[in-house]
Amino acid sequence: MKIISQNEAKIFDSSEGRKAWIFGFPEYEFQYDEQEPRTVLKWHHHAKIWETIFIIEGELTARWKESGEEEEQVVKAGDLIEPGFVSHTFENRSDGVVKFIAVKQVLSGEDKRKIIGEDKVYDE
Repeated sequence: MKIISQNEAKIFDSSEGRKAWIFGFPEYEFQYDEQEPRTVLKWHHHAKIWETIFIIEGELTARWKESGEEEEQVVKAGDLIEPGFVSHTFENRSDGVVKFIAVKQVLSGEDKRKIIGEDKVYDE
């Protein structure tokens, strides 16, 4: 077992109101983010990275551009976002900090659900 202390994380503290604690590994990146109240992240997209975001606390407005149209949806604690490869941003319209986890991977396209679902061996 390996335990990594928060003080070993790379800290990203942006002027746009987001702070992230980034844990980088050879095959994925795990990060814990906090987005300050009344802030909007810069529009961006990923060309190769698949990002999965889980909202822990608070409420964000996810905005994205698809087929030339801008869409938006409010996401809250317990919701999961997969932006795919489209341009997106997150806006915290609330008066509280929003906390979320992001996992970034470069996927192979192989369906591994069976392995993941069955790979648990109970010790006696």
